[in-house]
Amino acid sequence: MAHHIISFFFFLLLLSSNSFGQSALTRSVDSLIKISTPRSFNGIIKISQNGNTIYERAYGLSDAEKMVSLRMEDKFIIGSISKQITAVLVLQEVQAGRIKLKNTIHSYLPEFSERWADSVTIQQLLNHTSGIRNWNTPLLFEPGRQFSYSNLNYAILGKVVEKTSSQTYANLTRALFSACKMVDSKVPASTPQDKKHQKIVRGYVENHDKEWTSGDNILTLLNLPVMGVPAAGIISNVEDLTRWNYCLHERKILTDSIYRSMINEAVIRPHRWGEVKYGDGVQIDYIDGIQELSMSGYVPGFISTILYFPSTKISVVILENRSADPTDMTRVYYFHDQIRKLVKKNLVKQSAD
Repeated sequence: MAHHIISFFFFLLLLSSNSFGQSALTRSVDSLIKISTPRSFNGIIKISQNGNTIYERAYGLSDAEKMVSLRMEDKFIIGSISKQITAVLVLQEVQAGRIKLKNTIHSYLPEFSERWADSVTIQQLLNHTSGIRNWNTPLLFEPGRQFSYSNLNYAILGKVVEKTSSQTYANLTRALFSACKMVDSKVPASTPQDKKHQKIVRGYVENHDKEWTSGDNILTLLNLPVMGVPAAGIISNVEDLTRWNYCLHERKILTDSIYRSMINEAVIRPHRWGEVKYGDGVQIDYIDGIQELSMSGYVPGFISTILYFPSTKISVVILENRSADPTDMTRVYYFHDQIRKLVKKNLVKQSAD
């Protein structure tokens, strides 16, 4: 009997500690997003644990000209988080036996005329060790030797999965999103008429005078040969990306072995956090021994961050429709990085203890 009383007492202490951490987190994040230095915050935040919402807030405007406030359900272009989704499509093709990671680009796209298509493998595209910098230009280095981030890697992967699956990228993502119950995620519309009904928030870019101007040309930029939707152009919102975090990292869409290969610490990439590991469309870092899986995105008018802590099942999603001057990424991601620190301090460490 005494044993049960002690256990219940410690359970209450843990519950109280978690509740205190959540309250401290709410107060801290609420205060943070109201400051205006080094820039202002304009976006949506959702923090969850084990699928339960801990914090969510829409702060700022979806359309500054019309003074329309952001809403939790609003949709954004998620930038390079799209790469993680494309990586999963590739790995699903690996599961199906239609792609082998050690095969070269030419194995699946024999029509490619670039010389490097015979020497760059699918795996090297996934973890940015291909050395590709542009079409019809020499590689930066021998494939597999080092990390060099390239949107073109994932534009090519988008073509590969279309070829091996005999489906369009739009159809492949539609099936993937359906499996994860992501009802508001999609690829951008292909026609001008459809684009009028995309219902994504308006994106703003910072000019040289530190003023925000409309970045409505982003959908045009996504059509450039070095960019592409598989690298940076998927549309989603915080609710769907929270579902994505749990669906992916709780292994609902990949087998254990394929998922482990995805988060394999294949290479080190330089980052504003310091050196972080990189797998297949996912960054891997450790905080006091606690694993953190992440990805971020930047396209003109939009910035994004997703974080997941497997040991505590904590998910963080941050979307903004303002992109600050990209020459200072610490300032660009200031709020995202500060929220990351607050989550670590108030939730992750306490939940892991």
